[in-house]
Amino acid sequence: MLTTYDEIELFGLTENGSDDLPIPHDEELQGRAVGEAFEALFGVLQGSGLASEVEPLAHAFATMFQRRAVSLDQAADRQKVKARALIGSQDGSEIAEQELDQTTRLFTILQEKADALKVMAEEAAQLYESETGEHYTPVTGDRTTRRAMETGAVFEAKTLLDAADREEAERNKVAGTKIAVAGDADWIESAPIWKRLDAALARCPDMVLCHKASRGAERIAAAWAKSRKVPQILFRPNWAAHNRAAPFRANDEMLTARIAGVILFGGGGIGLNLAEKAEGKKLHVARVPKPEAQRDA
Repeated sequence: MLTTYDEIELFGLTENGSDDLPIPHDEELQGRAVGEAFEALFGVLQGSGLASEVEPLAHAFATMFQRRAVSLDQAADRQKVKARALIGSQDGSEIAEQELDQTTRLFTILQEKADALKVMAEEAAQLYESETGEHYTPVTGDRTTRRAMETGAVFEAKTLLDAADREEAERNKVAGTKIAVAGDADWIESAPIWKRLDAALARCPDMVLCHKASRGAERIAAAWAKSRKVPQILFRPNWAAHNRAAPFRANDEMLTARIAGVILFGGGGIGLNLAEKAEGKKLHVARVPKPEAQRDA
């Protein structure tokens, strides 16, 4: 039987009966519980003197959920082992039956909580990857959610279908001239990017900004689009599916989305890859060099 101290260790100091309350749906866990919290915290830090702390803090944010999910999973496993032992030692007494019932109930509660925390952990990991452009690797253990574990032909097929569905949905949802932007991750000067994009918007009033939401130039361009109320289509790299090739695959997705041209800020490898592929397709590419002050830094 669990003692009061056992329950505190497993669940913390909570009100009695809270375990009987329903667990939020995955959409609520991903959007409201994790997504809004992530945006509220790191949206404020970006563009400030604490921007350099976003990467370690975002990693810690994701790790917090991952560690708790692992802890709950381990606790559920202990209850499963205990339940199996109790099944084998049942003597028909009421006390033994009650202990088995309690153990089974506790296993179910812990497993449901673990599954919910895994959803939150993977969402936080995906947000970390989108925000920083880095692949999330837990400090301890592995990413064990269904999304993170899908591999091989099934994962590849689903990824391709998802990309095709997204492309079609975006074409139908967002009308306008699609202009892709790419650039250096260490670009910090906002003024040249805003000036160039303002000029592009003047020529294409129906402009739709396409980008990967990467650090530096693309993040500045996203802020410009938000300020100017220009629609944006994000082509986030799928790190779990493609590893180091993920940003290059995202470039390919942008090209298949029928962009009208590319604006390249600086000459970074991933941005240059997009520019060269676009030129190979006879698309217009505008190259904006990095300001002298940044090159000298």
